[in-house]
Amino acid sequence: MSSHWKAILGVILIFVLGFASGVVCSSIFVHRKMAAFLQHPGVLAEAALEKKLTHNLVLDENQKQQIHSFFQENLESRRELNKQVQPGVRAANLETFRKISSVLRPDQQELFRQNLEEFRKRFKIAANADLENISEPEKSVPNPGTNTPPGH
Repeated sequence: MSSHWKAILGVILIFVLGFASGVVCSSIFVHRKMAAFLQHPGVLAEAALEKKLTHNLVLDENQKQQIHSFFQENLESRRELNKQVQPGVRAANLETFRKISSVLRPDQQELFRQNLEEFRKRFKIAANADLENISEPEKSVPNPGTNTPPGH
């Protein structure tokens, strides 16, 4: 093989490896950012909002501190509201998961449960103990995917 072709293959190889490493690094970066956001959504959103709303105001240090404390107070208020609302959100999620599970076959129910568990682990979301019982819906809805006649 001539040195001309070796040089061309070398350049192509460099671009391919550069592309591949860029994809891998980007994937890792996005995964970590998403995990951080899901673990602390209020903190990251608050910081981004504060930065976006004040970036061009040319604030002095005193103003920056006061405005930052206002955003912190807002974050605490929203955390308290979230504590009040969270049980209802969990109940709504559980009901949705039960409804989904009720239309799945047993093998699909198990895969669905595994998908939920994988999602929780991947994004480090605390498991709700009630969700372990999603495959046992309160009301059974017939599975439209089965060929059982109505009334059976």
